[in-house]
Amino acid sequence: MDVQLTRFAYYPDRTIGLLELGEHHWYTVERPWLDNAPNISCIPTGEYAMEKVTSPRFGPGTLEIMDVPGRTHILIHAANWSKQLEGCIAPGRGLFAHLEGVTNSKNALRELERLTGDVDRMSLVIADGALRIG
Repeated sequence: MDVQLTRFAYYPDRTIGLLELGEHHWYTVERPWLDNAPNISCIPTGEYAMEKVTSPRFGPGTLEIMDVPGRTHILIHAANWSKQLEGCIAPGRGLFAHLEGVTNSKNALRELERLTGDVDRMSLVIADGALRIG
């Protein structure tokens, strides 16, 4: 199972992207790019393994991005704004005005978790790109 994250908007306080799994998609918010600094930067573009783990904060079935150079505990979890994240990725069903964050993050996360079902390990490809319309 392959998941694709295409980042299309970089701001001083956030990064906005589009997460795709088959025909399903969600918008994402992350911290800005700050040279991969732990807890305050989004992670580098590239291909990573993603595993379901039990997070002390978010519970069982939490998606963790593995083998990020110089980083650990990079999770996909619910949040609406980059300031709610510590280097993790939050999915959302929509975007706030001016791409300030994502909407309906809890619903988006539940949908992503449902679609990944019993799959314990998958691939995540993160790339820079442009938003495709249509």
